[in-house]
Amino acid sequence: MDKKIFILFFFINSIFVEAQNNLVPNGDFEAMADTFCNAGPIDGTPPWQNPSGGSPDCFKTCCIYQPDFLIPQNLLGYQYAHSGEGYAGFMTYCPLPVNAREYIQIKLTDSLKTNKKYFVNFYVSLADSGTYATDKIGLYFSDTAIHKSIYDYSPFSSFTPQIENPHNNIITDKAGWTLISGTYTAYGGDQYITIGNFYDDANTNTLFVDGSQDSIHYSFSYYYIDDVSITLIGDSVPPAKPDNIFIPEAFSPNGDLENDILYVCSNNIKEMDFYIYNRWGEKVFESRDINKGWNGRYKNELCHTGVFVYWLRATLIDGEEVIKKGNVTLVR
Repeated sequence: MDKKIFILFFFINSIFVEAQNNLVPNGDFEAMADTFCNAGPIDGTPPWQNPSGGSPDCFKTCCIYQPDFLIPQNLLGYQYAHSGEGYAGFMTYCPLPVNAREYIQIKLTDSLKTNKKYFVNFYVSLADSGTYATDKIGLYFSDTAIHKSIYDYSPFSSFTPQIENPHNNIITDKAGWTLISGTYTAYGGDQYITIGNFYDDANTNTLFVDGSQDSIHYSFSYYYIDDVSITLIGDSVPPAKPDNIFIPEAFSPNGDLENDILYVCSNNIKEMDFYIYNRWGEKVFESRDINKGWNGRYKNELCHTGVFVYWLRATLIDGEEVIKKGNVTLVR
């Protein structure tokens, strides 16, 4: 096989592999195995829940009996999933009634550990039919589930999201998906996340945008959401491996002297070839020296937060050859 074709094939098959340690169950809003394909209210995509008034939704390619919630064409617009066959959606702003909001919530598969740092990642896309775009979309960690009455549409304004889209960064992209990400150092015991706009109308920046080209226009802001991920960054003690090779799933080259360099960790490697590729298949780093790691730069420029692909071929001390491939997340 041609080397370039092999690299491209490997890259395409690797970049979309979900992190094995994602603490968000069903973070890509897929239909549950061996169950009826249900769309519409978010509660139809367990274990996601609606924690307040409003009616956040889920959309799937398989819900042929619910055409308003199909993918890609649905009641709110036309959009393919960022990955897989499902995504969710919620309202972030509505002039009438004032301060109306929708949220989605889920319990994590494990509680966050005290003083451990986590990488948070999710994608949003503005629905075609909405006539407003906003800046405030955030994620809130809590040790217990926060909730309101099913008749209460008001914001969770008493809670400040630990991860959020920056102030004044109004997301207007209807064609693609916009990444919202960040790092969170846990107090310990956090086991729920809630996602939405936590601010009232007076503290939310909005922009009027054209509605869809069809006859349906909605006087509010509505965003699709997909691929919600929370992963632990760089345990200091590598887990035991049969070949004694450990490559972290994430690192943070931000100058804080913690996890600044991505290394291949092993005392069992005699020779190696280690490569890292970006989302476009460009090789951003290579090393044949186990003591030489990647500092998160390419052509002497800082690489942005994102997922990269690595490929390792190593000859062990006993002569065995090992090939490893996977994803690593760079966090700024």
